[in-house]
This record gives sequence, C-alpha cells and structure tokens, in this order.
Amino acid sequence: MEFRPTAPAEIDRVMEILADGRDALAALGIDQWQQGYPHREAIEADVEWSESYVAEVDGQLLATCMVSVRGDRNYDAIDGAWLTGSTSEEPRYAAVHRVAVAADAKGRGLAKFLMASAEQLARQHDCESVRVDTHPGNAPMRSLALSCGFTECGIILVHEAGNVPNATPQRVAFEKLL
Repeated sequence: MEFRPTAPAEIDRVMEILADGRDALAALGIDQWQQGYPHREAIEADVEWSESYVAEVDGQLLATCMVSVRGDRNYDAIDGAWLTGSTSEEPRYAAVHRVAVAADAKGRGLAKFLMASAEQLARQHDCESVRVDTHPGNAPMRSLALSCGFTECGIILVHEAGNVPNATPQRVAFEKLL
C-alpha cells in the first residue's frame, strides 16, 4: 500500500470513492455527506493545497482522505476538552477529514492505513497531535478512531452544516497525541 498526494488527474477517482462513502453513510441513515458535499471544488482545493491523499494498492486508488496542518476553525470551540491547547490560529495538530474507502475495498485495513499515514505525515510537520471528527451516528468512523488510539474529546459544531438544510451540525471530536 502506498499513501501519497492526489494528482489532479485523479480527482474523478477520488470523487467515485467519496460517492461510495456517501452511499455507506446513507445506508446507515446518516445525513452527513448527503447534500452534495464533499463537492468537487472542495477536492480540487485540497489538491491545490497538497492536502488530498490517496491509498494506492497495485496501481488502483482504493481510499482517500484529506490531511491539513493549517488548522480548522471548527475545532476552536468544543463542548468538552481537547488533549492539547492548540487553536486554528496557531495549529500544532493535523486535521483528518473526508476519510473514504472504495466499496469494493472495504475490510482490507485501508481506513486504518490512512489514519496511520496521516499520523506519520503529522509527525513530519512537527505536529503534537492529530484531530478527527465525525457525525454522532457514524459508528464505523467512531470505532476506527478509537481503534487507532484516539481519545473522544467532546462535541464540536461544523459551520458548513449550516449551508445544508436539515444537516446535523454536531460532530464527535477525537484527538491523538503523537
């Protein structure tokens, strides 16, 4: 397995993988990702900022995520407490978002591979932690975070959900010290 930045020519495949993730969330009855997000423009911006990554196995792109070390303003207010005092103004953490695995590649350890690779990337950027959040009903992602050694820290509100009718803005937030 190889973890590497997404090339611009691979955005279509990333969108396919995200569509598989959207379908998996819908099957769980979760409103996350059901109103057109993540949209292509977000992925194009991720690629431009060198924050979009893929997991490639035998020449096939099978999973994707976004890893940013630029801070996330959604993480500045939490009902709970982060393990670190880092803010979006002076981030010392990496934020992992948009974790998705192709439907035909589930159960092969790709999500854990993405998370471990994101941790390695965070270390390369001298981050002190990695943060991730997910919809309260997303049991698979919550389980993944805990199995990867993350601590559940509380609830955050995602501002982007305000642009989506009837979307749940609450997210369960996790952090792992490096």
